[in-house]
Amino acid sequence: MNGIRDVEHNEYAVLSQFYDLEYSVFDADLDMYRQFAERARGPILELGCGTGRVLEAFDDIAYPIVGIDTSSAMLDIARERSTDNITLAKRDMRACDADPQLPHRPYNFVLSAINTFLHLPDVRSQIETLESVRRVTASGGIMLLDLFVPDPNYISKLDGQLTLEFQHRFENGDRLDKLVARTHDLATQLIETTVYFDVTSRDGSVRRLIDSYSTRYIHLYELEHLLSRTGWDLVSLFGNYDLEPFTSESDRILALATPQSDVETGSST
Repeated sequence: MNGIRDVEHNEYAVLSQFYDLEYSVFDADLDMYRQFAERARGPILELGCGTGRVLEAFDDIAYPIVGIDTSSAMLDIARERSTDNITLAKRDMRACDADPQLPHRPYNFVLSAINTFLHLPDVRSQIETLESVRRVTASGGIMLLDLFVPDPNYISKLDGQLTLEFQHRFENGDRLDKLVARTHDLATQLIETTVYFDVTSRDGSVRRLIDSYSTRYIHLYELEHLLSRTGWDLVSLFGNYDLEPFTSESDRILALATPQSDVETGSST
């Protein structure tokens, strides 16, 4: 069997089936997250935890760990790999403070891994999320956002052409080809991505599954403004997972922030 499932429509239902084939081997950021998680000395929250790639790396940390996501399909996979120390919940990060049943709040460490925050489609959603997260972050706690640098040369080349990004051979001999088309709207800073998963059987027949999503990139000074506007102080800015300073050559924006001391935080209501 190639493991492909017929799933009812929900967010990232198709992407979830193939996500770990490509990304489960990516571990360049895990040591960084573990360092912050171990130093947090308290509950940890991951925003948009997906299939649980990062949470799995926390399974031996002695603090309560919570992962939230809006995709039932992603969370189903995360549950298969989670431990008793990890709580998973279907929640929207824009309103995570609205649910008093969300366990172990307030959180000492909140993280949003590879570009997850950018899946918020507009400025209002980004503001709502930062305000909501601030209300469930402990005083003196930290939030870490991992964003890609919106390089103009890369963005200008997003013209909708299909690009082969990943291939995989299943145990039964079937082949998976992941084809991606991206377009860009300068006015909204939105990148629209359509992903085609072509599964070619040994007899030559092809089954195509399609999913799509939007990401809204953020420039550095825009991010600084958003954080300040929503009650966060930017503590540090890094350019890679080795926590080297951000420079014009960096390809990541790693923003470490803490709730402003004169703003109410850590509410449990």
